Amino acid sequence: EDFHTVPFRTSPSSAGCNTAPSPGSADMEVNLLSKTGIDDDAVLSIRAGSVRRQAQINSGRPFRFAKGIMEENPLKIDILKQVGSAYLVMKPGEDRYKVYFGEDVKMDLELELKKTDGEVGPEEEPAKKTEAAAGAKDAKEYLESHKV
Repeated sequence: EDFHTVPFRTSPSSAGCNTAPSPGSADMEVNLLSKTGIDDDAVLSIRAGSVRRQAQINSGRPFRFAKGIMEENPLKIDILKQVGSAYLVMKPGEDRYKVYFGEDVKMDLELELKKTDGEVGPEEEPAKKTEAAAGAKDAKEYLESHKV
């Protein structure tokens, strides 16, 4: 595999600052120091365990995580690139929409919009478990492939 890892800094990130983080603040942060070959419109996504942080690659903002989350290993780093964009204007009484992405790009999708009572339904629980299982599988494969 073509990859490399870089260390991350602990909070606070200001040079020479010796004060402890205030209660409730992020205990650890990941800072992008440089990039090569990545477009400015890309999105950097970092996942530690089940917590994901995302930002425009050139935002200059640190990715803050609680200390316990940062003990998750390995971190999953994704570079996301927009492949399409569209606006959906919702209409009263409509619940199904077909969304087309651009004239040159032959992409579309169909959406259904539903009102909910704000509670998580049982159909959403397996998705969370599946995502957690996928993260655990990714971590296990990483550790096994690197003989850790």
